[in-house]
Amino acid sequence: MTAEAAAPASESVGSLTPRAEMVTHEARHRMQRMLFFASGIGAIVFGALLLTGGGGIISQMEQLAPIYAWASLSVVILLPASFVVLPFVLPIRAMYALAATVSIGFVVAELLWVPAMLPEFLSHDASPWLQGVTAMAATITAVRWQGRWVWAYALATGPIVAVNQILARKDSTLDAVLDGLGGMVFSLILMGVAMAVVMAADRQDRVAGRARTQASHEAVRRSRDREQTRINAIVHDDVMSVLLTAGRLDPADGLVEQAARALGAISAITEDQTERAFYSPEEFTAALRSTVNDAIGAVDFSFSLRDSTPIPPVVVAATTEALGEAMRNSARYAGAGDVPVTRQVHVDVSSAGIEVVARDTGCGFSPRAVGPRRLGIRVSIMERMESIPRGKASVESHPGSGTTVTLSWSRS
Repeated sequence: MTAEAAAPASESVGSLTPRAEMVTHEARHRMQRMLFFASGIGAIVFGALLLTGGGGIISQMEQLAPIYAWASLSVVILLPASFVVLPFVLPIRAMYALAATVSIGFVVAELLWVPAMLPEFLSHDASPWLQGVTAMAATITAVRWQGRWVWAYALATGPIVAVNQILARKDSTLDAVLDGLGGMVFSLILMGVAMAVVMAADRQDRVAGRARTQASHEAVRRSRDREQTRINAIVHDDVMSVLLTAGRLDPADGLVEQAARALGAISAITEDQTERAFYSPEEFTAALRSTVNDAIGAVDFSFSLRDSTPIPPVVVAATTEALGEAMRNSARYAGAGDVPVTRQVHVDVSSAGIEVVARDTGCGFSPRAVGPRRLGIRVSIMERMESIPRGKASVESHPGSGTTVTLSWSRS
């Protein structure tokens, strides 16, 4: 074993261990964006239905203070209507801020409705148009926040709606109470549906996170086992070579250096340094070649070693596991009838890092058609590499055009 392979580089291995928490919120955020989009469609539909008529938005705009009338219309109708586009172009945190604006703005608009009225009562014995979008505001609130306290939003809107209607219309107490109860129940139902959908997405994220963590830990364990076997083999070869050479009548030159290397290997193990041993570029390439041969065999394997800096074992573990999964996928799915499939793997090690490109000429596939429960590509390849700092992976494929998998890791 060389001193270079046994000693850590300037970057500690500890910083490259897999992250304990690998749970993302991909499913949750995707579902929230879709629910925001649905709310935007609802805002457009309800806005169009409430626009005209004796109790419509246009008619009641003239019966309210202008500043309040336009502000309430903007926050309660126009801003939610923009959700048909904004969830797909803005970060999720920005959508959270806009959703909170709608949620809080609706309550403020309800509380200020009566003070903003110019006549004592609304014309045509109409109800405030705000009451037509109570459930929409409640749904947006449930998409933005989850928790028991969110139910208080719908429960509070019932009395607010009833009081507003009583104060805005003549002799409408019974109708106001019924409208308040109806709006509250409808809001509770839609909030329950929205929260159930978001929580289901959360569960999907947690399950995927546990699968990623388990796959990462299993890969590290296998990497450590391979590392231990490799070191034991090196030590065995060094020690036996020294003993055989020393037993000769005329020992060869360099026996002292050879013995020093053997002692260094033994010392590394006794000092519990085996888990810190880095791979040389040659050992890294050999590990990848062995992984490819174990997975599929007939592959055109090439490499370019332009740097001699050792590679951390966690990087080797992630790359070999991801490449192995890519080769196994190619063996299972790339073939189409009797059409021969060629496969190539090229390894490039440079001062910037590593890049492994695996290509096949198989039937290919559409990455969008891969279901979320199919964890082979997403977990074993993509997120296996992304579980280490500065690791990346990409899969490019089209039906009939083969598949290219690129695994890379940057040193800085």
